[in-house]
Amino acid sequence: MRLPVSALRQEWPSQNLPEIDEQEEPEDTENGRHLVCAGCHNPITHSRYRIAREGQHTHVFFNPHGLVFEIGCFSNASGCLQAGQTTSEFSWFPGYAWQIALCSACGLHLGWRFQSKEGDGFYGFILSCLLEQPL
Repeated sequence: MRLPVSALRQEWPSQNLPEIDEQEEPEDTENGRHLVCAGCHNPITHSRYRIAREGQHTHVFFNPHGLVFEIGCFSNASGCLQAGQTTSEFSWFPGYAWQIALCSACGLHLGWRFQSKEGDGFYGFILSCLLEQPL
């Protein structure tokens, strides 16, 4: 169990504890994992960015060509680029337009970036295109 710094300061006020912005999300060092591109091992995102959309993290969808994808939703991904035009046609998430997401190092198609008109966005990554690596 992780205690906030303010609780530690109350318990041990004489201790010289570091100044930490408690609003910042703590790094998950015990269970945290980098998710890397399956093609080139470029870091794409981190397990702490897993989110649920429509009540779940993983989803199985098919595209207009009948190809089936198992995707996971993530709030942040610094290791990918978006490509092509944004479209709302055949969006798997109502109210969100999508754009292709590629690995920034090798260009592998990793999934899609979904964006709402209100500015809320997330990534839907094809889970077989990512590998987990411990920190």
